[in-house]
Amino acid sequence: MRTRLCKRKLTDDPDNLLAPVFPAYREILTEGQYVVDIQGRYFAAIFHFGDWLRFSNICIQDVRHEHICDFLHNHLPACTSKRHTRSDPKKYRSALLLLEKVMLARGFAVPKPTTAIDAELLAFDVRMKQVWGYADSTRAARCLIIKRFLNERFSGQDIDLTMISSDDIKSFIVGGGNRGSGSARWVSGTIRCFLRYRQLLGDDVSHLMRAIPTLARAKPPALPEAFNDAEVTALLNSFSDDFPRRRRAFAIARCLIDLGLRSSEVAGLTLDDIDWERGTIRVHNRKGRRADVMPLLVTTGEAITDYIQKERPPTNCRNIFVRASAPVGQAVGRRAVQATMLAAYRRLGWNRSRVHVLRHTLATRLLSAGTPMPTIADVMRHRSLSTTVIYTRLDTAWLSEVSMPWPEDIQ
Repeated sequence: MRTRLCKRKLTDDPDNLLAPVFPAYREILTEGQYVVDIQGRYFAAIFHFGDWLRFSNICIQDVRHEHICDFLHNHLPACTSKRHTRSDPKKYRSALLLLEKVMLARGFAVPKPTTAIDAELLAFDVRMKQVWGYADSTRAARCLIIKRFLNERFSGQDIDLTMISSDDIKSFIVGGGNRGSGSARWVSGTIRCFLRYRQLLGDDVSHLMRAIPTLARAKPPALPEAFNDAEVTALLNSFSDDFPRRRRAFAIARCLIDLGLRSSEVAGLTLDDIDWERGTIRVHNRKGRRADVMPLLVTTGEAITDYIQKERPPTNCRNIFVRASAPVGQAVGRRAVQATMLAAYRRLGWNRSRVHVLRHTLATRLLSAGTPMPTIADVMRHRSLSTTVIYTRLDTAWLSEVSMPWPEDIQ
């Protein structure tokens, strides 16, 4: 039987270790328009966390992300205290991650880990961002792989690349033979990126670079998945008037379908990116650290205007697409963009799980309309035509329809 929620001490806890943070935390919850019940659950979670910190002899200046993880994964599942609300663990996690952000933003000390591996990963992440321009998600994924690789060899010790052998590189990439070819290629690319970083620092890692195995690349599919015209129409019509947050969802769909944007690019659009007089929109390509100016189609502009004027909540955030639920007014992320389209797929009864197919669809429709390949490359914002060819691979049936007959006078 689920324990009843404890109503005691949900409004304040002046003796709590985290009491100095409470005013700033309450201000963030109020600005984000969190409902009263959620505010109570969030405060109960940080009250519990503050008591655990005091019991563990951890000062507020020494709170780190690792303590939050320890509390969530080790203490909370085994806790039998009746003083605090036995809320959903997801609520606890959300409350404490928000607490961490508040402490960082308001000047409370939340020191970063200071191990040699953590320092190495921080420097590696900075180099990936500033030199190679990798997206946040790519950098985070690569740092996790390198962290696991370094922990297996230098756990708690200083990093010495001379202690890494060619066999270490090979065995980590293949993962004992348990990794698939795609996963192994991703790991090998990450290891190669890290060794390039160390090479730029002056380390001699040529022998380790040579140890990276050459992995077979899977044969690409014969034809990229794409929607036909009828499916695109059905998708746009799925955003009916009774659909919650319909205008935001429809504007997001228009950006994906009409402009071929990636989910992260849609989430990153700001009010300043649109030039209404010239009819253009600036798209920030996080993969290449550049911005491209594209024509803003009438249908896309009308959908965005309708959302801004009739549905977008008042906020100081400059992003076009913002949250309508707590925290209200904050920018949505790429996951919200993807969830919007996946929900539309489900309403139509489609068994599809990818949003990137809309980008394939735009390229395929342009090619079917006879658009020159360089123009398609410009619309898709590709640096190389070879990339565009991958997106617009044709099937033989379509080619047979547009092929010209062989002249009879040619023997």
